[in-house]
Amino acid sequence: MNLKMLALSAQGDAGTSKILARISGAFSGFADETEFAVYDSLKTLLPPFAEALKTSQGIVLAIQKSKYNNVRAKLCAALALETAEDKRLYDLISKKSDAEEEVMHKHAVVPKGAAIFASGDGMYPGFAVKKGKQIIFFLPLDSERLDGELKGGVVPFLMQQSAKKPAEPEKKPDKVLPQPTDPFADSVLQRTINILRENNQTVAVSSTPTSSYIKALATKNTVDFDRFFIFTPHVEDKGDYNLTDYAALLAKSAKELAGAPYGACISEICTSDGGDSVYITVADEKTALVRKLYREDDETTEAFLYDAAEELVELIGEKAAGKGAVGIEVASVDTNEKKGGFLSKKSGKITVSIIAIVLVAAIVTGSIFFVREKRAREALAAEEASRQVAEAATATSATTTEIAKPVVDTVPLSQFIYNEAVNGITETPAEVTTASADGSAIDTSNTAPATTSTIPDTIIVNGETLDAKEAVARMVEAEMDNTYNEEAIKAQTVVVYTYLKYRNTNWKITGVTLADEYSDEVYNAVRAVFGEYLSFNNAPAFTPFFKLSAGKTVAAETVFGKSYPYLRAVDSLSDRTQEGYKTDLIFSSADVKALLTAYDETLTLGDDPNEWIKVTAHSGAVNTGVGYVQTVSVGGKEISGMEFVNKVMAGKNMPSECFSVEYNTPTDEFTFTVYGIGHGVGMSQMGADKMAATGSTYVQILSKYYSGTTLTA
Repeated sequence: MNLKMLALSAQGDAGTSKILARISGAFSGFADETEFAVYDSLKTLLPPFAEALKTSQGIVLAIQKSKYNNVRAKLCAALALETAEDKRLYDLISKKSDAEEEVMHKHAVVPKGAAIFASGDGMYPGFAVKKGKQIIFFLPLDSERLDGELKGGVVPFLMQQSAKKPAEPEKKPDKVLPQPTDPFADSVLQRTINILRENNQTVAVSSTPTSSYIKALATKNTVDFDRFFIFTPHVEDKGDYNLTDYAALLAKSAKELAGAPYGACISEICTSDGGDSVYITVADEKTALVRKLYREDDETTEAFLYDAAEELVELIGEKAAGKGAVGIEVASVDTNEKKGGFLSKKSGKITVSIIAIVLVAAIVTGSIFFVREKRAREALAAEEASRQVAEAATATSATTTEIAKPVVDTVPLSQFIYNEAVNGITETPAEVTTASADGSAIDTSNTAPATTSTIPDTIIVNGETLDAKEAVARMVEAEMDNTYNEEAIKAQTVVVYTYLKYRNTNWKITGVTLADEYSDEVYNAVRAVFGEYLSFNNAPAFTPFFKLSAGKTVAAETVFGKSYPYLRAVDSLSDRTQEGYKTDLIFSSADVKALLTAYDETLTLGDDPNEWIKVTAHSGAVNTGVGYVQTVSVGGKEISGMEFVNKVMAGKNMPSECFSVEYNTPTDEFTFTVYGIGHGVGMSQMGADKMAATGSTYVQILSKYYSGTTLTA
């Protein structure tokens, strides 16, 4: 795509240069050139902007934050774009920002029909608008909000636009690359493509500047290169990452952006005392293999990068064929001793690979893999196992009788909380109790609560004493694994810890499902916020949560029959786009009649099935006619929505208490249309994850779903 990149900013600003580099990276997989021309005033920007309107397929305007709203208003007027206040954008801004009303309205004005790229608080929104056949992007030079707008808006928009059009021919590097004297390079690429085809797999490559050398491997004889190699933008900022972690992060990001089984990356050249080097990476769902390659003294830069690209292609083939390296691999420094890879590469063809590192858990965008921490825990576990074996060997008793652990029926914590809200907490409470955190005796001052107990070292779960952080990590992993964003996992951790504290049972809980293992991403998120909890009225809050809302959560009294000031209905609109949002359950009238009479044989059911079930009160979470059901009439008897789902429809897998009922006379069938997954009170896990993906912190997530509580440690 032919894009003109124009920036309005003070010349020589180092911070601006970094921001522009991140924007260039976002467009790198879609544009021929992504280098910005920078202008220091609107007057100097207008002539190249006018020229770009005549010659380019699209324009990217990156505008200094302090001038953003005024400049975009002037340019929209000059382009005759009709603008209006976007209600959803204004609602987001009004909830998240403490700006003056006039300022909030100004930020919410965008061209009609524009694709809006909103940050976590909605301020300084980016957008893309079509003008004739052109697409014009407006983006603020705002380091605080840019990542959320790029990752959550610009990149998905570009990928959607790209999917609508046939792929354009890839542009070859400007420099003439050295070509091998035999067809080996092309055969390596073709054999990797064949492996990907046989396994019905693709690889996504981060569009770093050096990625063009991978494209240059393809010749006119290469078959299906564009089908199995997908090039994505690189939107990750290097920040404080070391080069190894950053290369792995780029590969993982490419994989996730394209939805491919594998991600790959070839870094830019790094110069150090040891000479010039690059990092090549291949990542799958659980691992990222990183190799560092050195340039030989007599090797040209072009030849070095050509060979590095060839090595990466071979590594992709090995990974796709299940022959990838496992563990830590150190290759010989002597190229003559280097053995051929899975594709039987000729000896000495590629620069020496000096180190390969395997990361044993998925590297999510914006997180670092803590190898050292995991190994330390494994070492402690091994030491403890050895100690127990030694004690058993030296026991004086000739025979011992091992008492088997009791078998405990368990449910995930979200369901466990629901059950306890309905039936009460059965375990013995601690002698020292805390103040009430429900709706009684509301402390409107909302002062920070005093610490009621120390942070536990251990928690007893299902009769087994566990390290406290491990116990929480396994509870979290059971419902929100490392495919969720880090800030969402942190929010989940605080909610889980808060409920354990709220129960006030001396850190003992029985009947909760624990994951057998937990990922490093989850453990590190737990470790980062462990001990933080939500409080209300100087006591730990009641913190239910669930999978997916109906687009809006529900007040606690609608479901549980008891009011909590901080458990109110809040919008969670992104949930409406998620898988599982809507479910239709169809039953014959005979089946429904059997369910109703099994629930209560004294019910009087008339001849007209239309009158058997009537929703009498609901929250309106979906629309004016459908919501979380508070009361429903069955055979003239009014019961709660919770009782209807759990008792009348027991075993019928109704996903939530947000439903409508319709009887179809011609088919003699009832259709229950159910929205969301879970009870709908408190935090939506998928809503929290969407917030995290668009730049919200765990504090902002908790503030939204438990408004009025205080986060404390």
